[in-house]
Amino acid sequence: MLWHTKSIPLVILTAGCSFISPAMALDFTTGGFFESSHLDLTLQNVWMLNTTDQLADQGVGDQNAWAQAVHLNWQSGWVWDAIGVDASWYGVEKLYANDAFYGRDLVRDNNGHAEGFNNRRQIYEKGRWGDKTRHLYSWAGWKEMYKFGTLTSSRSRATPSTWEGLSSEAVWDELTLRGAIVTRFSERDEPEKRRFITLASNQQIDYIGTGDVSWSPNKGTKISYIVGEAKDYLMRQGLEANATWPITKNFNLLTRGVFYYNRGLSEWEETRAFNHDAKHYYAQIGYQYGASESGIGWSKTEAPLDDGLGYFYWHFGKNTRGAFNSPADGEGNDYINDGEQMVYLYSKYKFSEEFVAGLYGNYGYGMEYQGVSLKEWEYGGYFLWSPNFIKGFTVFSGVGPSYSWKLTSKKTPSLTDDKGTFNRAKGIGAAVRVEYQINLF
Repeated sequence: MLWHTKSIPLVILTAGCSFISPAMALDFTTGGFFESSHLDLTLQNVWMLNTTDQLADQGVGDQNAWAQAVHLNWQSGWVWDAIGVDASWYGVEKLYANDAFYGRDLVRDNNGHAEGFNNRRQIYEKGRWGDKTRHLYSWAGWKEMYKFGTLTSSRSRATPSTWEGLSSEAVWDELTLRGAIVTRFSERDEPEKRRFITLASNQQIDYIGTGDVSWSPNKGTKISYIVGEAKDYLMRQGLEANATWPITKNFNLLTRGVFYYNRGLSEWEETRAFNHDAKHYYAQIGYQYGASESGIGWSKTEAPLDDGLGYFYWHFGKNTRGAFNSPADGEGNDYINDGEQMVYLYSKYKFSEEFVAGLYGNYGYGMEYQGVSLKEWEYGGYFLWSPNFIKGFTVFSGVGPSYSWKLTSKKTPSLTDDKGTFNRAKGIGAAVRVEYQINLF
């Protein structure tokens, strides 16, 4: 790459400051740090089940966990309309967990024992200059980074994952430039704050730098270039695009596509993921008609590996979480193996402002392991209910079966004794999430 990813935030700060006039930068007001602050309480109850027998040969059975979470999120007001501080505290209580609970990432795994935990998961300084359409924002400390460049924070469990570092965003009308440097990570199912380490040798990775440039000319249309690097270990670049094309008053054509390219750097270890580089492509077309939406997509992955079945690795080492905006990240299976192609179908209907329900299906094919053709698929349904008569209350539930192959102790596909086919794995996944958010002040 032409410049090191560690320079991205500096570029944004320089570019962002040039966007803002001196008069705007000095037009501050005073006070309001406490007077304009807000405190939200969120109660979240999550149950998750996965009955897959993919790891049955290693003695891993059904994965079943149930947890209650409490989130306290405080947002300060602004000093001089420019500086503030936000903080969050999360607590998780185990309600139920079976022997293989750790596969659901809901509660802490303390040497095989399920435990609740609590943690001050977010605390960061925030700065702002400008207005909504032309501004420079900055953050320093521990915070969520949801789909930020090549990194993300999980929001599907009892607590979100968070990152420690510096990040910034510059906006000038239709253009957005973001960048970040992070040094530690806290996973969604534990209170510990951990450094990044390599997959095989467990060597420390000093930092991850990431950024993106986006152009959004209108609502529903966005094109982004993303880049990220785990220092001397792994680099990713990508393009993401989506567009809404109005055909009639009630009918819109929807298009979407992504391309990701992984390249191992000087310290990359040729693990079970891929040798030197990997690619993933996804394209989708669909429509919106009134309250309904449906679409079909296709993906392909190239991730050659000398010894085993390669796959597109979207994280950046242990104790990291990479962003991957492709339905190949399925609810039950990941359709990202070397040579794999996937067909994806979905449909959803908004019955009212309060209730949405949908169906989906994935089918993966085209990959081989030791001359044996592999196939995997899944399908399911879900609903989201947000009643107007209880502000801040939502219920989400989803369920569906998935079919793949069993894995050996080396995490390779399990073949039959005559090597003629593979040993089928199957199971059902289900989740229920009930959330109630209350504004305390």
